[in-house]
Parts: sequence; C-alpha cells; structure tokens
Amino acid sequence: MFQFLRGFRADRRPVDTAREAPAPPFAAEPPQDAPRLDRMDLQAALIHHLEWCVQFNDQLGIVSLSETPPPRQLPGAEASELGQWLQRSAARAPGAHPLFAELVREHRLLHQLADRALQLAERGRMDQASTLLNTDFERSRARVQALLRNMQKG
Repeated sequence: MFQFLRGFRADRRPVDTAREAPAPPFAAEPPQDAPRLDRMDLQAALIHHLEWCVQFNDQLGIVSLSETPPPRQLPGAEASELGQWLQRSAARAPGAHPLFAELVREHRLLHQLADRALQLAERGRMDQASTLLNTDFERSRARVQALLRNMQKG
C-alpha cells in the first residue's frame, strides 16, 4: 500500500518486502455474547477505512514529492467516513459490540500515527516516516481492519 516508503529502510537500504513485511495482527474471535450486526453496514465501514488508507497514501506521496508541503486534505479521525460511522454506530447495535470500544481507540491511534508520519514527511524526515509507517502505523491499520472483520463475523 505504501509503495513509496516501503521500498526503503530507515538506513535507506532497499527492503525485501516479501521477506521483511510485518505479519498482520489478528484480533480474537468475537465473543459469544456479541450482538448480531448488519454485515453490509460493517462492510461499508471497512470500505471507508480502506478508502481513507488510499487517500492517506496519496497525500503522503504528494507531501514527499513537494518542496513546499501542500495543505492537508485528509480528514481526521472524527471527520473521516469511518469516524462518522463510529459516531453514528455508538448508539446502535455496533456500539454494543464488545470490540466496538477497542475499534474506536485503535481508529484514533491510526489517525495520530498518520498525522505524525505526515509531519515527518513534511520536514523531510522520510527515513523516520518510513520506519513509523512500516511498524506502528501498519500494525494499527491492520488492527482496525481485523476488528471490523471480526465484528462482521459475529
């Protein structure tokens, strides 16, 4: 997903992504007492998450190629489509799901890490941005996705 930065380590040596890509974390299976959720509603939330990831990748590419960083056009945690879905869902069935609070926390963390990576890229610290993206950010991105999928299974 992050083709531009994945190709380099912090020390600027090429990365063999087939060997060194971090394994995605897997969330636990949904608890037995999880409420029955609308699979299509959760599928839409998952799509919102993936679309935001593409937007983030595009923004990062623009920032890394520009001498003067352009204004950010990437929505924050609450303004993103998934953030809005989370707000609407808090009082509906998804909000009662045992994994919902964890999803909200992980979603906020993902946006904090994305902001940090963009700040580093804007300051020309692509080595540090790359390290952040390939570690904490990638784990958080995969965790949000896994939580949504596990909620969808329940």
